[in-house]
Amino acid sequence: MSGRFRELLKKNEVLYGVICRDVSITDLELMAQIGYTVVFLDLEHSSQSTAEVLRLGRVIHHLGMVPLVRIPELSRSHVQCLLDGGIEILTLPDVKSSDQASQFVQLGKFPPKGQRGISTSCAGTNFTLGVDPKQTLKNVNEGTSLMVMIESDEGYHALDEILEVEGIDLLTIGEMDWSVSLGIFGDEAKRVLRPKIEEVLVKAHKKEKILAMGGSSPEQIAHYRNLGVRLFFVGVDVNLKRKILADSLSTFRESVG
Repeated sequence: MSGRFRELLKKNEVLYGVICRDVSITDLELMAQIGYTVVFLDLEHSSQSTAEVLRLGRVIHHLGMVPLVRIPELSRSHVQCLLDGGIEILTLPDVKSSDQASQFVQLGKFPPKGQRGISTSCAGTNFTLGVDPKQTLKNVNEGTSLMVMIESDEGYHALDEILEVEGIDLLTIGEMDWSVSLGIFGDEAKRVLRPKIEEVLVKAHKKEKILAMGGSSPEQIAHYRNLGVRLFFVGVDVNLKRKILADSLSTFRESVG
């Protein structure tokens, strides 16, 4: 309901986040201390339950950050439950048509923008509809953001229609799934997909969508920033932990054996 994400964008040209598939409360506290602003909780590629993600989302919120959840598939049970639980940004993977995007909006926005069900006692409305329910629902609609992921040639070819769907606020790209769907990897994937990715970002930026991307290097992030990206995910929690553990052990092995 707070619309914290948009408030942060007003104050910062660039926001940073981490994709999390096995996150702890301590991890979240450290992220908040260090200065991350968006925590990407991944229900598509992790063993986390919806209940666990909702508890983590409340911690993220109270630490001053923004909870974002990628749902595994488009369904009322995912969208309704997560938004009622106070998740500010929902991400729909592998969007291939404007019909998918439109259905996402219908499930994710209250009337008149959509058909989201209304509860009088959920975290997404601060546990009350207040004295003016109409204004409360309007505020929640404005504070809730929906992000689509383009991860295939189908989504790429339907991009213009997807971008016309009112209520879609953010866009990102799943480069790995896209390349695998084409049967290409490594340098070939980069060569084939780079112009398509750039075209998607440029078109979405012109339509005033907020752009989010993963970044593997400062050079890549700088390039995407020039294309209008404002939210960067700079790693996956499991991979980051693995690297820290590997580097620590390697340092001692090199010194001691």
